[in-house]
Amino acid sequence: MQPGFEELFNKYLNNTLTKDEMLVFQRLLASDDQKESLRMLIDTEISTNSQEYRYEDQHWFAELETNVLTNIRNTRTKTRYMNWGWRKTVAAAALVVLSVGAAIWILMRLDAERSIIKPGSQIALLRLANGKEIQLSERHESIVLGEELMYSDGASIEGVDKHEAIHQDMVVTVPRGGTYHIILGDGTKIWLNSDSRLTYKIRRRDQPRELDLQGEAYFEVAHQYVVKNNTKVKLPFLVHTQAQTVQVLGTSFNISAYGGEATRTTLVEGKVGINLAGQVELHQLKPNQQAIVSGNKIALIPVDPTNYVSWKDGTFSFSDEDLAHILNQIGRWYKVNVNYEDDSLRKLKFEGVLPRNEDLNFVLNALETTGEVKFTVDGNTVYVKRK
Repeated sequence: MQPGFEELFNKYLNNTLTKDEMLVFQRLLASDDQKESLRMLIDTEISTNSQEYRYEDQHWFAELETNVLTNIRNTRTKTRYMNWGWRKTVAAAALVVLSVGAAIWILMRLDAERSIIKPGSQIALLRLANGKEIQLSERHESIVLGEELMYSDGASIEGVDKHEAIHQDMVVTVPRGGTYHIILGDGTKIWLNSDSRLTYKIRRRDQPRELDLQGEAYFEVAHQYVVKNNTKVKLPFLVHTQAQTVQVLGTSFNISAYGGEATRTTLVEGKVGINLAGQVELHQLKPNQQAIVSGNKIALIPVDPTNYVSWKDGTFSFSDEDLAHILNQIGRWYKVNVNYEDDSLRKLKFEGVLPRNEDLNFVLNALETTGEVKFTVDGNTVYVKRK
C-alpha cells in the first residue's frame, strides 16, 4: 500500500524516503491536491520546533536557489538525496502554497539576463470540414464534439451553430505553448498537449470510432456498444498515427507521436493493441507498459505511467530520462528552441518533478541545481552547456 501524504512528509524530514517514495512525494508537492494538508503539517512542524525557528529568521530562504522544491538530481551519479534539514524542507514545501510574487523572487533570485518566459495556456483552434476555423476560448475548460458543438459548461461557441458540426470531420489544433481538453459525444475524454493535432472522424453509430493524431494526447475512452446478430458488443476505438494504429475497447492511455521522435504509447489501465504501419501483427500492451515504435520496430517496456501522463495534471515528471526528451517537452510548452553546446549533453539522465505553471526560469534553475548543466536564454532559444 502506498504511504499517505503525512507519512511521506515525515519520512522526508527524516531523510528515509525510498527512490519511489521520493517521486510520489514530489508529484504530490507539485500538485494542488494536498495544499490544505501541507499547511497543517507545516504549522505542526513549526510549532513543534518553535524554539529553533523564528519567523523573522529568513536567511535560509535564499538557499532554496539551489535546493528548490523539485529536488531534481542527475542519476548518472550515485543515488543520493539532499539532506536539507527540517527548516529547508518546510521552506520548500511552503513554496507550493506561496503565491506572492516577491516570495517567488526571493526563492529564485532569477538571473537578470534571462527574460521572463511564461508557461503555456489553454488555447486551441477548431476547424470544421467546411473550412470554418474557430479560435477556442481560454475561459472554458473544454469543448464537446458531439451532435451539439459547445463548451462543456453548456456555453455556445462564438461564430458556430450548435448543430453545425453534425456529420462532418473536425480538427482540433493546439499550438506550441498550449493544451486543451476535449470531450467526445460518447463521453470519451481527451487531453491534447502542445504542438498537437487531433482529427475526429464522424462515422455511423455502428462503425468504429476513429481519430488521427499528430503530437501527444491522453485518452480516457468510454465504452460504447452496438448490437450485432442479436449480440451486444463493444465498439472499437481507433487512434491512427503515422507509425501505428492503436485499437482500444475502453481504457486510459497516452500517445506521444511527434515528428523526429520515437512514438510512445503508455497504458495506464485496460488493454490496447498496436498495429505498426504496413504490418498485420497485433502487439498487446498491458497496464504499466509502454510501446516504443521507431521505424518498423516496436519494443515493450515496463514503466511508471505517471511519468508520461502527469503533463495533463500540471507537472513534468520524469525518471531516468534523457535531457533531450525533457527539453523537447519544455520547448513545446514554453515555445522555445533548444541548442546543445555538446551533443553528449542530450543523453544526461535526470529524475524529478517540475510544475508546468511556473515560468521558464524556474524550470531551468531547478535543472541547474544538479550541477551538470547550465542554461542561457537568448530570445526564444535555450542554450545548453556543461557546467
